Amino acid sequence: MSHNTLSRVVWRVSLPIIFVEATETLDHLIDTIFLARVGVTELGAIAVADSILFLFLVAPLALVDAIQILTARRAGQRRPEAVGAAFNQGFVVVLLVCLASTIALKLFSPVVAAWFVESDAVGAAVNGYLQIDAYSIALTGATFAYGALLISLGKTRVLVPATIILVASDVVLNYVFIFGNFGYPALGMRGAAVGSVGAELLTVIFLTVYVWRRLDRRYGLFHFHKFERRVPILVGRLSAPIAVQRFLEDLRWFLFFLIFERVSAQALAIANIVYTCYIVFCVPMMGFSETTCSMVSRFVGKNREHWIGGVLRKAIGGAIIATAPFIVVALLAPQWLLAVFSAEPGLLEETSASLRVVALAMLMAIPGHMWFVAVLGTGDTAASLGIEFVLTLTMLGITYFSAIH
Repeated sequence: MSHNTLSRVVWRVSLPIIFVEATETLDHLIDTIFLARVGVTELGAIAVADSILFLFLVAPLALVDAIQILTARRAGQRRPEAVGAAFNQGFVVVLLVCLASTIALKLFSPVVAAWFVESDAVGAAVNGYLQIDAYSIALTGATFAYGALLISLGKTRVLVPATIILVASDVVLNYVFIFGNFGYPALGMRGAAVGSVGAELLTVIFLTVYVWRRLDRRYGLFHFHKFERRVPILVGRLSAPIAVQRFLEDLRWFLFFLIFERVSAQALAIANIVYTCYIVFCVPMMGFSETTCSMVSRFVGKNREHWIGGVLRKAIGGAIIATAPFIVVALLAPQWLLAVFSAEPGLLEETSASLRVVALAMLMAIPGHMWFVAVLGTGDTAASLGIEFVLTLTMLGITYFSAIH
């Protein structure tokens, strides 16, 4: 494969993936923008609530990552029936784990809010949000499972309209339920949860219809001829280190926000604004990283490991180019980005310096993350776990001593 061909493949596959990777980011972004108009407490509380929700999504999304690795490997081996078998059984396991996670979140969110959040107002807002948004776990798991299948098969264009459906419905539902428009009661932060659940539901319906009607019948999707115990075992073995790695990543952000919650409500709000900008900056990087992980896995399946270096170079370059506009705006005119969240001059001034640091850090984060997902794509999930552990300790240590001391 020539360098030009490889570059086109990386871009062609990555661009639609950027849309699906943007789903959870855009959900948090939309919630943050709307709740900034409700109050500082809600603006900070949504960060804590989403970080708790992501902790309960760890197991389902780790299984989804394992499904993507396995289906990409089978696709690389040109075994369509094995692709379908891996997805079918993995999908059932994901939904069962999502059900358990939903029940656990409903039961434990009051405890988590009471034990770990010092502010009663923030704790009440967090619990009210999670009691509703817990129902989105199964929908999120299904959405990402479909995304994993489509990415592994290289059929990513449908992810663009799926993301548009999610974003448009989330904006409309948030406008209706957060502020109480069109005769509905104003639910505040709980309205954001209603919007998230409704948007995820519409997206899952769209993707289910597409997969059912459009994908090749050779895959045998949604047809269970026999139960192969080795498939769930393999998915579980692949997902276990990924789950621990995801848990460390999401725990890192949960503790990060708790540190700022102990400083003040305004500090938590500022941390959420900077975090939201950061995850928006990361959207192109995550799209290219998914392509990298999938292509590395397929090349390993084809015994063409010598192409991996080329994929990494093209993905790193593409991610930097796609992220460059965000970096330039954040460095030269951060107020343009921050004005979306708040019009208070004091809040904007305090946030600008942190945003510039984050923008510069992206130039180091992009290459590092691409190498990280390449390791993950080879199936060496234990090594990726070690990398995540070191990163978590470093970040939390610096954050604690900077914010508290």
